[in-house]
Amino acid sequence: MKNIFTLLILVTLFGCQDDIQTSIPAFESMKNGNFQWKSIVSTVTSGDSGVVTFTGSDGLGVITLQIPALVLGSYELGSAFTATASYSEDGSQYSTTNDGVGTIVYVSDGMISIDEIDETGAITGSFYFNAYNSSGSSVVNFSQGILYKLPVTSP
Repeated sequence: MKNIFTLLILVTLFGCQDDIQTSIPAFESMKNGNFQWKSIVSTVTSGDSGVVTFTGSDGLGVITLQIPALVLGSYELGSAFTATASYSEDGSQYSTTNDGVGTIVYVSDGMISIDEIDETGAITGSFYFNAYNSSGSSVVNFSQGILYKLPVTSP
């Protein structure tokens, strides 16, 4: 009986755990602080110019991240930077190349960090961003973004 009780405790503690390492590769984030966005289809492409594009879709919306080169480090996002992040859903488009409008100026911002490129070329990193629509009247926020073991393909 004691062994069954111990087994139940272990299954309860570890059986329902949502471990990122069980989702290889993974592209996910928190959308607007309350929705766990998880890509069901993702690609990473490296173009001839060196620009690397991460694209992920959860079936409803698409996140696209672009960095100027595949090098370890952090890439700042915003209307004044070459790295970009965008999100589209139901015909709405948001981008870190747009800034918000209002009595206080709201600017797009964020960061894409490339933390590891393993021996197979798979990329692991993180991201977050605030992006506005083209009129600057609406914003979307993605935080705690994870890029885990995403393989790179050439177009």
